[in-house]
Amino acid sequence: MDTLSAESEKVLAIARHEAAGLHQEFTGTEHVLLGLLACDDDIAAPLLSKHGIVAVEVRAQVARPGSGRDGSDNAQPLTARAKQVLTLATGEAEALDDDEVRPEHLLLGIIRQASGVAALLLHDMGVDLAELREEVLEARAAVERIVTDLAVVGGPFDQDGGASDEAAELTVVAPSPAGPRDEKSGPSPAVVPPACPGCGKRLSDVLAIATVSPEAPGALSRRRGFGAVTLIYCGACGHTLAASR
Repeated sequence: MDTLSAESEKVLAIARHEAAGLHQEFTGTEHVLLGLLACDDDIAAPLLSKHGIVAVEVRAQVARPGSGRDGSDNAQPLTARAKQVLTLATGEAEALDDDEVRPEHLLLGIIRQASGVAALLLHDMGVDLAELREEVLEARAAVERIVTDLAVVGGPFDQDGGASDEAAELTVVAPSPAGPRDEKSGPSPAVVPPACPGCGKRLSDVLAIATVSPEAPGALSRRRGFGAVTLIYCGACGHTLAASR
């Protein structure tokens, strides 16, 4: 399995563009990291941002005298370590039983390629790579659980633990032409994959997760019960599906 998701293709395209813009002849792991920071996915970019990793600082660290190119060529080949990141990312995707390599797999590949410039930069910027790896896996597992719950119960749960009214609208039962027939019950039902009630797109394709921190000062936050809120929403239209503290 070596299929890159559309987001990962975008990461590599941005990485090559970054290398060209810095007048560097090769696309290294550091440029892949810049690509991840610029790609608006729902796991890798938010986690890097959570650790205070921003593109302008990474770019300043990787800028170095190059070959004098004008930066117009975006076809810079990958370095050996960057290729290894892709290989490791493919292995991570396969181990997680994913059918394509997504940005979070690329980040896992960077973490495992510990001798690469990107991993060293993250370490020098105060990131615990082992902790970051666990956070990536936890975030991915959380998204997978949500997708599974939506497919099983038809949608997110309300705060009391029951299926919300909105959830009930997400499961559609339709007759399955190919299913076994029963003389009493008729055709076996087939569960249609849950869709966003806002735009109708399949949730497994557009589901996104984000954590929002309160703006209120510490004492006020505690007194009024404010706290970080995790939002599950449609990445296509922004419709909120669930929220939890």
